[in-house]
This record gives sequence, C-alpha cells and structure tokens, in this order.
Amino acid sequence: MKKLVLSAAAEEFDMIDSETHLFYNTLTGEFDFYTDYMTAEEADAEKFEDDMWVAAPSQWDFGEYDIMADFAESVDDPHKNELLTVALEGRGAFRRFKDTLSRVDLEDEWYAFKHKAFMGLAKDWCEENGIEYIDDSGSGASGAAHPSEHDALTGESGDVAPVKIAVSMVTLESHNHIVGDIERGVRVFESGGVEFDEREPGIYWARVPHKKGSKVVSVVFSKDGRDIKAHTCNCSSDYRNPVVCRHVVSTVLAIQGGIVESGLSLGKSASVSDVVSEKNTASAVWSGSLDVFATPMMIALMERAACECLADGLDTGETSVGTEVNVSHTAASPLGMEVTATATIEFVFGRKVEFVVTASDSSGEIGKGRHSRVIVDKDRFLGALKQPMNSE
Repeated sequence: MKKLVLSAAAEEFDMIDSETHLFYNTLTGEFDFYTDYMTAEEADAEKFEDDMWVAAPSQWDFGEYDIMADFAESVDDPHKNELLTVALEGRGAFRRFKDTLSRVDLEDEWYAFKHKAFMGLAKDWCEENGIEYIDDSGSGASGAAHPSEHDALTGESGDVAPVKIAVSMVTLESHNHIVGDIERGVRVFESGGVEFDEREPGIYWARVPHKKGSKVVSVVFSKDGRDIKAHTCNCSSDYRNPVVCRHVVSTVLAIQGGIVESGLSLGKSASVSDVVSEKNTASAVWSGSLDVFATPMMIALMERAACECLADGLDTGETSVGTEVNVSHTAASPLGMEVTATATIEFVFGRKVEFVVTASDSSGEIGKGRHSRVIVDKDRFLGALKQPMNSE
C-alpha cells in the first residue's frame, strides 16, 4: 500500500463540491471521482465498489461553516473579527463571508487556515481507514499535480485520439456569466499562472491566481471539446448552478492555449424573402385548403435564413442540419405578397446554434419562434447515415 501525502489529500478534498464523489485507490495511490452531472458511461461508478477504492469524505463531512467560524474567531483585529462574524449570520453566509474576506484583505490567511484544517481532516480520515500517510504539514508542499503525473494519465489512453479543446469566445458568452467576466477572464489568462491537470479525458481541475491567493476550478468539456458541459469554481461553490466566472474563462483559455476565434457572434442575423405563389400555398403543399402562404413554407424560409446566417461561419467541408423548430404562424399572407424571414443567433454552444426566427409581410409579423441547428462535417455526417437494407 502506497503512503498518501496529506497535503495532496487536502488539495483533493478542497475541490470536492456537493455533486462530486471522490475516491482513493489504496493500491495505486491515486484519486479518482465521478459527479452527479456525468452520464452513466462517463461516471463508471461501479468500479469504485472494488475494495481497493476508499470513499473520501463528502462536502458535508468537512463542516466548512465551522471552519469559517473558527477562522473568524481566530482573527485578532476586533473590527475584522466582527465583520466576519456578522457575515456568517443567516442565509447566504458563504457568499458574504468570502466577500468580506476580500474587503478586509484576509484571503491569504483564510486559505492557509482552511488548508491546515483540511490537512487535519485528511489525517483523521487516513487513520479511520487504515491508510498510511506522510505528514508534510511543515514542508509547505501544495500537493498540486506534477507534469509527469499528467503525462502518465494521458499516456494510459494513448490508443484513443486526443480531443482538441476549442471553445470559442461566442460559446463562452452564450453560457450564463457575470457581466464583464469574459473580458476579465481573458486578462487573467494573459497574465499567466493558471495551473491545470486533466484527471480524465475532457475533465480538468485547475488552480487560478486570484489576488494574493487562488481559486480552484473544475471544467468538464463536451465530447467534441467545443463546449463546457459542466464547471465549478470555489468563488461560486454555494450556487446550485454556478455562472461562468473569470476563473472558469481563464482556465478554458489556458487549457486550449488561447482564444478560439469564430465567424459566428451573438446577435448576428440574416434575412431571406420569397413571394407567395401557387407553388408555396397551403393548398399546394397539402397543409390546408386555402391559397395562402403555407406554414411549412414559412418554416422552410426561416431555416433558409438561419443557413444564410451561418454561411460565412462554417469551415471548409462543414454544413448545418436543423434539429428543432418551435414556431407559431399567426397571420395569413395571400398570393403575390412578399414574405421575409429573419434568423438571429441567440446562443452558440459549440456546434449547436440557437436562433430567434421571425417572418413578416407588408402587413406586419406573421410568425415567430425558435430554431436550432448543429454544425456537422458533411462527408462524415452522410457516411454515418444508415444505408437501406437490400430487399430480396
């Protein structure tokens, strides 16, 4: 059985949130985890049932509130002591406490105090589970992963082609985020110092410089590496659905090596027009009996506008396919009337693009709704289609 370095265990414990289940392998000396937002295939939770795996404490076992209260009590300055104590009263205590730490310039002292507390928790956990450990509390070791460990992790899956992480700025902007934190995250990345480690393919944990201390970030990417599937940061760990903050942005940029430009942008729009004729009426396409612009033709015009909006944002060999349409057709357009459809990009999540679509004629709006398309490689998409079975 390998000996566990306590500072390394403390660092691992510090990154646990309410949805993370952490385990320690007593044979290899490695930590591994799964989260509630992973699919069954990604989580592979059954492997942790083997006796070699020991469950780490949950977030609720750590009693971080008690640690915060102990820290507030340890502060000698009466004014700062009072501010921290008051911050811990009532709902929202975690957020107020962290905000107050920043105001009274005690973030470094807090992280050192918390790390020491987690070292003690790690020691107790090791003794309870019969795990041999090395107490490096006086060495100042951080327990951060070394590059050689990262190489070993990626080398184990050498038979699988590595996924290129390439999240565009427009995708980052599409996720719920704090106003201004996309730009602030770029500046954090450009200033350097972000350290990250790939724990599993597409799953990264990082430590991001913040004032005199640092923030812990975890990011799970989509299988194609073009979008953020899930993320956490200890600056927003008390939020059930944390927003994309500057620390997450800088982590993504560090992992992929810089900003990924895109020909797409939020708010970009395109319009196309058609004239109501005998070929596109409800009676002509069997969607009704009247000679007015058919609903399916209005939808097709909206999709055409969306394709036009994407046209100069696609790489060579790419196209897009429609995946969802949810629209209402609210007014009729007679023969000879010109109808114009407009598609405006609302969100971009990697390959998925979501539009707001409208249609109007000279009398005003006749339809509106939402439409989604996915960018695909044309040849790969066609090659993956199931071929019809030969009839005997």
